[in-house]
Amino acid sequence: MDIKVREAVINDYESLCEIYVELDEQHRLNHPELFIKPEDYARAKEYISEIINDSNKALFVADIDTKVVAFAECFIQKSSEFPVIKKREWVQLDGIAVKRAYQNYHIGSLLLRKVVEWAKSKEIKRIELKVYSFNKYADEFYLRKGFKDLSKAMYLDL
Repeated sequence: MDIKVREAVINDYESLCEIYVELDEQHRLNHPELFIKPEDYARAKEYISEIINDSNKALFVADIDTKVVAFAECFIQKSSEFPVIKKREWVQLDGIAVKRAYQNYHIGSLLLRKVVEWAKSKEIKRIELKVYSFNKYADEFYLRKGFKDLSKAMYLDL
């Protein structure tokens, strides 16, 4: 299996949307109180175009035989202006998503490696991300890759 990781182009839009459908369904099934099924594509073409054209954002795709089967989305984040917060920048990994049929082929690892390379090219020394607690597979993946727990979000339904 020949897997190529590259920067996304706007012609990848339809393929990206197929992957977003799988990703969004997983979130909707686990948290129907938070996520709904959109009437149209969950991401507008302009949203994808903005990521592609912004030097502080990146969208990488994994191709197998010219078919997009996965992506990684990330952006540069800056700390808030608060007296006790250290001024810093980091890459926020918004997510890695691999189509179900292509999972367990180390595609996520290849995409993560590309994100690390991109962060280093921007002279950024840290990557942060958030994982929903239902997503044990992603949580275990990132822990295996050396990520550490930073915080925990909680909620109370009233």
